[in-house]
Amino acid sequence: MERIEYGIASPSRPDDIEPLGRLNRQAAEARITDSRVARPDVYLVQRTGNFWTPTTETEGP
Repeated sequence: MERIEYGIASPSRPDDIEPLGRLNRQAAEARITDSRVARPDVYLVQRTGNFWTPTTETEGP
C-alpha cells in the first residue's frame, strides 16, 4: 500500500505546494480548514507518487 502525502495548494500559485508532512486525512483536513481563515482560496492536494492532485472532497482550481 502506497503512503498518501497531503499538501496545501492555491490556484494563484499552483506550483507552490506546501507539503503537510506525515498526517492522516483527518489531520490534513483540519490544517486546510485553519489555512482557509487567512487564505480562503487554498485547497487540499494529495500524492502517492510524484504528482499532486486535488483531493476528492475539496475543490481545486
